[in-house]
Amino acid sequence: MGLMGVVAGASTAGILGVVRLVGDTWLPRLAASSEQKHQMMANLHSQRAEAVQRWRAGLAIARDTHRQWAAGPRDHDAPNVVGDEWFEGLRPHLPTTGEAAKYRTAHEVNCDNATVALLSLEMGRIEREWVDETKSYPRRARN
Repeated sequence: MGLMGVVAGASTAGILGVVRLVGDTWLPRLAASSEQKHQMMANLHSQRAEAVQRWRAGLAIARDTHRQWAAGPRDHDAPNVVGDEWFEGLRPHLPTTGEAAKYRTAHEVNCDNATVALLSLEMGRIEREWVDETKSYPRRARN
């Protein structure tokens, strides 16, 4: 009987040792992995917010430049935003079908009122998609 007690105690101690070893090894890795994913998502969200802000600022400048050109003597071509940093950053995110698709491959884009409205709506659509993607990222419920 004493021998069975020693065996049972030893096996319990061994099992607890293994559980402790697994806990000490795997739990910190899981926590670090979760924190790293959270940090990555936070960085991605801030980068996307900055991109949308740059696009909107660039569109506002392009709109103002086009209005100044339209009010002036028009002795040169209308301002073209193709090649501007903000537009080239937006271009890959524009849809491949629909009314805004023509701007994805355009060689010349003038920011008249209709173009400004359409590009503004596309920026809003892209921003909503990104926010929805961020919200759908699986998270643990907080207690």
